[in-house]
Amino acid sequence: MNTHLNRTEKNSLFTYFLLAFIAMAGLAYINFLPGVVNALAVNVSYSSSDAGQIVASNSYGGIFGSMIAIFLVRHIAWRKATFACLALLVLIDLGTSRINGYSLMLSWRLMAGVIGGVCTGIVFSVLARLQNPDRAFGFLLFIQFLIGALVIGLLPTLEPILGTFTVFYIMASISMLSLLFVLIVPKLTKIKATNLQNSVGLIFSKYSTLLLLSIFLYQTAASAIYAYSGLIGLHANISHNSTNIYIATTGLLGLLGALMPVISGNRFGRRPPLIIGIIASITAAVLLATLNTSLSFVIALALLFFSWPALLAYLLAMTAQFDNSGRLAAMSAVASSLGIASGPMLASMLVERNDFNTMLYTCVLLFVISGILLYKTASKADKTCKKVPIKRPETSPLTLEQ
Repeated sequence: MNTHLNRTEKNSLFTYFLLAFIAMAGLAYINFLPGVVNALAVNVSYSSSDAGQIVASNSYGGIFGSMIAIFLVRHIAWRKATFACLALLVLIDLGTSRINGYSLMLSWRLMAGVIGGVCTGIVFSVLARLQNPDRAFGFLLFIQFLIGALVIGLLPTLEPILGTFTVFYIMASISMLSLLFVLIVPKLTKIKATNLQNSVGLIFSKYSTLLLLSIFLYQTAASAIYAYSGLIGLHANISHNSTNIYIATTGLLGLLGALMPVISGNRFGRRPPLIIGIIASITAAVLLATLNTSLSFVIALALLFFSWPALLAYLLAMTAQFDNSGRLAAMSAVASSLGIASGPMLASMLVERNDFNTMLYTCVLLFVISGILLYKTASKADKTCKKVPIKRPETSPLTLEQ
């Protein structure tokens, strides 16, 4: 009998939603990063440079925490560990309003990042072991884009009511809600690694490395473009208000893109959606580099924001196909976070006097390399699925519920 990690089809969507929300909560600030930077630089009166370094400290703490999770997922009960991490995050986020001084704030947010990264890495490993990882990670990306849009939209209204640290109170609220979700997630079936995992793991060892590298490269290129999309629009003589409206409106397409894996799953194989996503991303970067009208700006952003979450969801789901222990999924959280942190940094080094072409064509190159690596990896994955269906075994040394 083949038993999967989700309970029954009746509650599977509910389970996917709860787990995806919990995974998002660990590093929730990423979804509304501009709001965090503004709160520190404008509301709390840190310098722009200090605010950026505090956020970077949080980000690199998240990367380190995700790395720790790689070594924990095989040995801990995910529910207890996640609950402990989220409880600590609530205290840290609420306590941020009491922190005075740049050095102390830097260390405080670094600690928040480490704990959040551990939480995210652990739950990533759980998502990877569900029956339909494409659907699970699709939900994750959908929730990320939705929360980001809601928080950024509500902050101007809530800040006069709740004060200068509103964004951190929101982060604490998300963690508190996730604590409730941890308690009500249906019990997940125990699984262990069988001979099937061992054989498949040998086949995919080198392709797992290619997959992690492609995730890093894609995230680097996409986040670089996203970070400078506003300035690119202004440089193309599009007004500030129009630029913000275009970015916000096209960003909502990310919700639709994230739903694609939820709806289709792996029904058509890995290669078609990945190829389409890479081509759309490359087209977006080229359009921005040759920008001459508002329409081309909107089309470019629409292509990027639609393909980004869909493609990333498929990439993360592939980690589940390569390794049913969940460790590779935790490693993908590290690769993804590194890419998100590296993208804006790379872009800042390539932008010269409001000339974005060097940066954008570098992103095109990164998309192309990522696409080549993905094609090789997805081809092997699709070919192996046809020969040996990868099923979630019922027994082995890995326990989700302890």
